[in-house]
Amino acid sequence: MSLSVTYSRAQLGVSAPQVTVETHLANGLPAFQMVGKVNPKVLFLIKSIS
Repeated sequence: MSLSVTYSRAQLGVSAPQVTVETHLANGLPAFQMVGKVNPKVLFLIKSIS
């Protein structure tokens, strides 16, 4: 069981808030889960990929 953490920046006007992406790597069926405030357009894309 592995956990990968990546730090990035989001573009929000003239500011750039930090974004943390955590990925859990394990055997089994692929899954995708987003936690927090998610835009409805992103939810549509997730459903179309799955």
